[in-house]
Amino acid sequence: MEKKQLHNMIDIHAHILPGVDDGARSVEEACELVKASMAAGVTAMIATPHYSRRRGTEGYEEVFQELKDTLKREYPEFQIYLGHETYYHEGLHERLKEGNAFTLAGSRYVLVEFDNGVSYQTINRAIRHLITSGYLPILAHMERYHCLREKKYLDNLLSSGCYLQMNYESLEGHWFQSEVRRCRNLVKEGTIDFLGTDLHRVDYRPPEIGKAMEWLEKHVDADVIRRITYENAQCVIQNKIIS
Repeated sequence: MEKKQLHNMIDIHAHILPGVDDGARSVEEACELVKASMAAGVTAMIATPHYSRRRGTEGYEEVFQELKDTLKREYPEFQIYLGHETYYHEGLHERLKEGNAFTLAGSRYVLVEFDNGVSYQTINRAIRHLITSGYLPILAHMERYHCLREKKYLDNLLSSGCYLQMNYESLEGHWFQSEVRRCRNLVKEGTIDFLGTDLHRVDYRPPEIGKAMEWLEKHVDADVIRRITYENAQCVIQNKIIS
């Protein structure tokens, strides 16, 4: 198969905002993670710290602005935006509406996560609630949810208007590993809308996506790769509906 041309990538799931969750511990570490991301081909990123109901959005914009200013000096071509990885709970849509939780880059898109063992009924009800409230939900690291191993449930979610994000690292490994094989098949079938690093720290889940990209370039059409690593994320930033 012809080798595919590398292109700009946008990471919509990154714990890059320093000192606010279990991600980057300092501005310096955040800059190291951005440098590593750029070396892998990432040119823009949405910072998605874990949402805390106790903290809300207090202090996040100030920390974000400090990081953004530093990155503008160090890596002026790199673009960064603010968001949240929100753990779904009753009232999330109200907190989003009030600005007490962040959508992605100020768009209608919401990155949402659940417990790994959550029931399909809970996910389905939550996704539909967000949609009827005017938001466009993106299910974070969808490969972790046991209930979505049943294809009918996955198909139902997609048809409802939910988008699916998978972590790059889930594509790494060997074909005889059932989970790796399942994730790769989902990508090849066109089920996945976004790939993200879910980066945290230099010593824990750094943005090492080389092996995943190597597999993608060998087994997935170039237009699909571009869609799930750049074009769909660009729609999020521009607040456009993904076709």
